[in-house]
Amino acid sequence: MFSITLSGLSGGNYIFSVYSEDNKGTRSSLLTFPISITSGATTNVGGIFIAPTISVDKSEVKRGDTITIFGQSIPQADIIIAVNSEEEFFSKTISDKNGVYLYNFDSSLLEYGSHAAKSKASIGNQLVSGFSYLVNFKVGTKNVAAVAATKCPAKGDLNADCKVNLIDFSILAYWFNRPLTAAAAALVDLNGDKKVSIIDFSIMAFYWTG
Repeated sequence: MFSITLSGLSGGNYIFSVYSEDNKGTRSSLLTFPISITSGATTNVGGIFIAPTISVDKSEVKRGDTITIFGQSIPQADIIIAVNSEEEFFSKTISDKNGVYLYNFDSSLLEYGSHAAKSKASIGNQLVSGFSYLVNFKVGTKNVAAVAATKCPAKGDLNADCKVNLIDFSILAYWFNRPLTAAAAALVDLNGDKKVSIIDFSIMAFYWTG
């Protein structure tokens, strides 16, 4: 459960995006929705259900061994895991009291080659989240541990994909020397001086991942 309050927004149409970050620093996919704001009025948005995070313990799994698919959502949620192959396989598990889920998937069901997994969460028949990002892995002849996820950059990741690259540079460049709305300032004003200048580009360069 969470609550966020924004004030000082001018009337108009906005697009909001929210995401979560789990206990390992892995981000969920973005949940994006348009909102029309009326100046001087309060707009309440509810029913936001963010998709689970997802990771795998192997980048390559030896066919016949298990690959562990895990992540975090809300506590005691029904988690559906979909593994893409020539035939799509669905598995189900339940997140624990901390929202953590884990499923050992039998790779003998899959052909050799590249595959991907995604997950979504539900609360009974009441709320269902969207799907998570796809996480990729390979079915082969050996087991190769996945590289541990690193925490997302502290600044400069303007589109929330845990990278600072040309996409973020383009967003920042758009606002260079332009008047900032409150929403834009919260996103692109990296040094808090209420404008986008060469200083913000220098900060972005420091956190650059490519």
